[in-house]
Amino acid sequence: MRKRVLSQEIRYGKEDVNELESASIKVRNIYDKAIAMLVRNLPESMWKLWNVQRPAQESLSGGGEYSSPVFQKWIQSPSGWKCIGCERHYVESLNPARAKEEPDKREYIFHNGRFQSMLLQVLIWSQFEEISLFHPFLGDAPFYDEEEMAVISTYFVPTYVSPLPFQQSGKPFKRHEMRIPVFQEFISAPPLLIHMDDEVLEGTWMTGVYVDQSHFLGLGPYLKNTDGSRTFMQALIN
Repeated sequence: MRKRVLSQEIRYGKEDVNELESASIKVRNIYDKAIAMLVRNLPESMWKLWNVQRPAQESLSGGGEYSSPVFQKWIQSPSGWKCIGCERHYVESLNPARAKEEPDKREYIFHNGRFQSMLLQVLIWSQFEEISLFHPFLGDAPFYDEEEMAVISTYFVPTYVSPLPFQQSGKPFKRHEMRIPVFQEFISAPPLLIHMDDEVLEGTWMTGVYVDQSHFLGLGPYLKNTDGSRTFMQALIN
């Protein structure tokens, strides 16, 4: 079924918003826990090999880069909401003239963290599968507790550095072309058609969720265009 929207607005039910508000914070905490573990244990040579900037230890606490807002990418799939990755954002101050007109609005700048996000998805899903398989032998303190495991099972998407698990299971997958190829279960996003400025835009409906370390900051629904670009829309709550 095609979802048609004749304006620049996407409507969400209160139940969906409440779920995304709670889930996005839990997902953010799991991401940050995985990042902190990597910073503690991964040697500098590995960060250089992947050409990924290693976060400073102090940036993982309040006030540093990793306390900045995160833009999570969610899809409402037939089996429920799924988070397929995230991007770190920096907040820029509004210019004085605009600040007077929109004092509560924030501006966000995308941070090129797609590769880091995909590697985190691989790590977290790998840990999830290992804990699920070997839990009886791990004692009383696996890396993720029962609540975190439930969050991963419900909202994360299987992600690997090999297509073999999908080939064996027969599940559809998407290959992300990066420095290290990453393979993620394909989650079908609802098709979307909107009218904007006397033209018709067609693509898929994605839901961005802005969240900091402990607060849900709002929704940023967007049309993912066929060329990969984004057309953001306003979120309205029924």
